[in-house]
Amino acid sequence: MKDYYKVLGVSENASDDEIKKAFRKLAVKYHPDRGGDEKKFKEANEAYDTLKNKDKRQEYDTVRKYGANMGGRGSGFRFTSGNFDEFFGGDFFDEFMSGLGGFNRGTRYRQKPRQNKDVSIRISMSIKEVMSSVKRTISVRLPSGRDEIVEVKIPAGVQDGVTFRYSGLGDDSDSTVPRGNLLVRVNILDSDGYTRKGNDLWTDRSITAFEAMRGCEFTIQDLSDTTVKVRVPAGTQPNSVLQLKDKGMPVHENLSIKGNMYIRIHITIPKLNEEQLKKIKDL
Repeated sequence: MKDYYKVLGVSENASDDEIKKAFRKLAVKYHPDRGGDEKKFKEANEAYDTLKNKDKRQEYDTVRKYGANMGGRGSGFRFTSGNFDEFFGGDFFDEFMSGLGGFNRGTRYRQKPRQNKDVSIRISMSIKEVMSSVKRTISVRLPSGRDEIVEVKIPAGVQDGVTFRYSGLGDDSDSTVPRGNLLVRVNILDSDGYTRKGNDLWTDRSITAFEAMRGCEFTIQDLSDTTVKVRVPAGTQPNSVLQLKDKGMPVHENLSIKGNMYIRIHITIPKLNEEQLKKIKDL
């Protein structure tokens, strides 16, 4: 089992502020968009996602402390990292623990209480919409036959296909037991001429052969509706790629870490008349 405290370089009694500062330092050092070690960045992100959350940290500390006594299976427990506290099934720890039958010392965990069914839905959002955290109001048809309007929060920079769990917003058919949960799978669509690759944004721009030879400047509108000036160096070749750092998708909103933007340059060849051809003949 990974020692997340060691990964972040903090003590087991570290405060939330100390954990955040440690992760910030590692994120800047190892972020792959800055030439860092992607494996170490993901490991640090996984550690931070677990230790920053009070409940996750408590679960982690429990398994870390007693895992060796859990029939040899405690060390196989894995936390799922993400950018949102309700990401992908927070109750799986309870299910895991109840399935073990308790500690060897005779202490047994209670069975998970019965509840109504979970409800799964899909929503689609554009990459422009998730450049920042957004609240989405959606209509949900419950198994009970009732339609309910709910508001869900989607974090900035969410990846395509991620599922979020919202407690107590699922089925309510049986009034004698708690409501189920709402599972929302988010599909992220390209938009506004931009394509997403991981945390980076890609787009295309065409310039003339003369602009490529001389060098030029142009402006583009990014997904935050900000006008960005782009400089094309003289002698740029077809299909060259220009990089704009920190103009991509949010990687970690609180730490203001973003991916990059890449612009692929296409060069158009103008059709010239004879007089124009004579003028450039000796170039």
